[in-house]
Amino acid sequence: MNRFLSGLRSLAKAPRRLAFLSFLFVGLTLLAEGAGLSWQTAPGYRWSELPVPKAGRTGFTLLKGSVTGILFANLLDDEHSLTNRNLLSGSGVAAGDVDGDGRVDLYFCGLDNPNALYRNLGQWKFEDITASAGVACAGQYSTGAVLADIDGDGDLDLLVNALGGGTRLFLNDGQGHFTESTDSGLIRRQGSMSMALADVDGNGTLDLYVANFRAETIRDEPTTKFHGQLVEGRPVITAVNDRPATLPDYTNRFVLTPSGNVLEFGEPDVLYLNDGRGHFQPRSYTDGSFLDEDGVPLTDPPRDWGLAAQFHDLDDDGAPDIYVCNDLFTPDRIWINDGQGKFRALPRLALRNTSTFSMGVDFADIDRDGYVDFFVVDMLSRDHQKRHVQVSESNPTPLPVGLIDIRPQVLRNNLQINRGDGTFAEATYYAGLEASEWSWGPIFLDVDLDGFEDILVTNGQLRDFQNIDMANRIEALRAAGKLTRPEWLKLLRSYPSLVTAKVIFRNRGNRTFEEKGAEWGFSTPGISQGTCLADLDGDGDLDVVVNNLNGAAGLYRNESNAPRVAVRLKGQAPNTRGIGAKIWLYGGAVPVQSQEMICGGRYLSGDDAMRVFATGSLSNEMRIEVRWRSGRRSVVNGVKANRLYELEEAGAEPANSTPSSKETPNSQLPTSNSETKPVFEDVSGLIGHVHHEEPYNDFERQPLLPRKLSQLGPGVGWYDVDEDGWEDLIIGSGRGGRLAVYRNDGRGGFKPWAGAPFEKVVTRDQTAVLGTESGLWVGSANYEDGLTNGGCVRIYEASQKVSAESVLGQRFSAGPLALADVDGDGQLDLFVGGRVLAGRYPEASDSLWLKNEAGRLIVHQRL
Repeated sequence: MNRFLSGLRSLAKAPRRLAFLSFLFVGLTLLAEGAGLSWQTAPGYRWSELPVPKAGRTGFTLLKGSVTGILFANLLDDEHSLTNRNLLSGSGVAAGDVDGDGRVDLYFCGLDNPNALYRNLGQWKFEDITASAGVACAGQYSTGAVLADIDGDGDLDLLVNALGGGTRLFLNDGQGHFTESTDSGLIRRQGSMSMALADVDGNGTLDLYVANFRAETIRDEPTTKFHGQLVEGRPVITAVNDRPATLPDYTNRFVLTPSGNVLEFGEPDVLYLNDGRGHFQPRSYTDGSFLDEDGVPLTDPPRDWGLAAQFHDLDDDGAPDIYVCNDLFTPDRIWINDGQGKFRALPRLALRNTSTFSMGVDFADIDRDGYVDFFVVDMLSRDHQKRHVQVSESNPTPLPVGLIDIRPQVLRNNLQINRGDGTFAEATYYAGLEASEWSWGPIFLDVDLDGFEDILVTNGQLRDFQNIDMANRIEALRAAGKLTRPEWLKLLRSYPSLVTAKVIFRNRGNRTFEEKGAEWGFSTPGISQGTCLADLDGDGDLDVVVNNLNGAAGLYRNESNAPRVAVRLKGQAPNTRGIGAKIWLYGGAVPVQSQEMICGGRYLSGDDAMRVFATGSLSNEMRIEVRWRSGRRSVVNGVKANRLYELEEAGAEPANSTPSSKETPNSQLPTSNSETKPVFEDVSGLIGHVHHEEPYNDFERQPLLPRKLSQLGPGVGWYDVDEDGWEDLIIGSGRGGRLAVYRNDGRGGFKPWAGAPFEKVVTRDQTAVLGTESGLWVGSANYEDGLTNGGCVRIYEASQKVSAESVLGQRFSAGPLALADVDGDGQLDLFVGGRVLAGRYPEASDSLWLKNEAGRLIVHQRL
């Protein structure tokens, strides 16, 4: 006590020294919080000028590990890659400030080597602090990682996934030292992949979604034998390698299809609810928390091959919804949140297809129409020759006839444009985004800062297991029982590698994209998997970090000097980073830009919590608006370019209020979900028509078809068939049906025309329908039978009650028909469009121009 008092007396005698020490302490505090930034405070926010370079260019520079000090490489032993192909899905990287010094640090996951945490020293220098931080996670196959404030104490904790090791939680002491939680409630035995966090139930805590795959699969055992039998008329697997299929490891794992194929399912994903103190409770799939498309509670958890998941507010109600990317034959899951943490599957017709091998997903308003769109990556090659060698392990499945509410999987990337009414329109081919090689993670990032977000895609694979030639060779040997395990491993090594160039697609602003990877410095070949975004040098743009398989980690410095506004959020505990908040910038490079603050959600990875917007010029007067997950709202007026703004939820307006501002009194946050009155009314019941279509498997004849060509739907036309002054409705039929004619009664009703000449059963699919004075002309397609006998156009004469083939059969399958007086002789000539040559797609077919000579159609020219 005496020493303590003596110390106080010494300080009292030295006020100047005390003042100096106080100044030094405050200066160090500001430096620690902002890494050298000079903050200016205002009600509800603070801002700082950004050190934006005067010179620059659009794109990235890859920095060497010898310069940065990051010498990490994600290593995978060759033997392990062959005996457990699940390991080929790689590992990720997480970004965040773990020690509170204002600089973003990096955490890399490894497979056959420990994980590594690198502290950012500034000036693109990093030091390995893994040992002192206690986060090496040695001895496990680490996959995904996220830095997030789990316990609401203001610092970033660490979540790590592993194949066979489930999920682990490491709590941060605020100085970058971590202690593993022993009572987190997280499952430690699953084949866990990516993670995403959000406040799903509105209680302020960050809940956790874990996408699970499997630690290993039966396909990696060439000698596996299944035994099955019929149980109540259904084929059922009863034993695996002479072990009962009722064992816990096999329960609900395998299904025997009617064709004799064995389907292996993945493990259920897990949604954990966070109590705010670092403890999680798994939410049940079957207690009413998850409903199917019809609102019926699930009776079993989905057992999918989960690779990635992201929380994002799809319906703009302020609550985080979930998109889950699933591999193989298991469908993607889109769960819509009711705001209280209960989820219902997206309506069947809201999304018409998904990718087959969905690897990763990201969201952005790509056309700045105010609605969030999304992009999912698959494995389609950009090289035409490779596409015909890389054939899916899953054979294309013909769509069942008449089921319009199914959601087929397609072997390509998938861009879905939000229509604003709860439904989405696929625009992948239109946008030029269908292929990006064996892809892993898409990220929307406005690289050129023009106000439209571009797309970065990582890709590559150690071995091209889609190579159908090698796959067929191995399968034939295995089926013949002539393949020992050493021979099998030797053959697996023969698969070619897929070291591919990463891709950037520039957003043109009109829903189309152009490839800019090489021009923008992001085309380094490799096997690039987990990727995250972070401002590593504090200049307000986002740099890119990539975890490469069997290659050095990639740090890509963003070289842009275009004006920008960076936004961070300081949320109220326990959601201290404002996760789930939506941010708008008004008056920048485009009238309105919007982004959402996410946590995790990248393929095996997680960004640092900062968002960047394009300002367009240095002089624009702008406004930032934020809708927090709590419903509170913030507005910052007079926003200037090249500044970092940090908004505080504590200073936000209460929920259900409009933020007030003297400068912009009419400021309102954009809203959607407004009720739109339909222009048309569905009156299909007036005719009660049911289209007839016989099943046909296009892929049996041509397995490499990109899509089915046999089910385009019926041709439809209007024509006054009975000459009563009212146009009647004509609908073509599929093979085995009849041409349908509905007579218009002139009072809003229709009656089917029974009897000749429309009672004849057609032997081919009908295409276009035309009405003429000489009768109804209907196209007849030979695509399914491929024969040239029989006509390609049939004429129905209602007055004579007869029908007959009019134009002789052709090699091509007839498609569109058109009438016009081409030669000016007063008679309508006929064009018959050739759509496809049966069994010879994509070989081009010709078409016909038939001249009308006194009612007879004569082939005048082949086109």
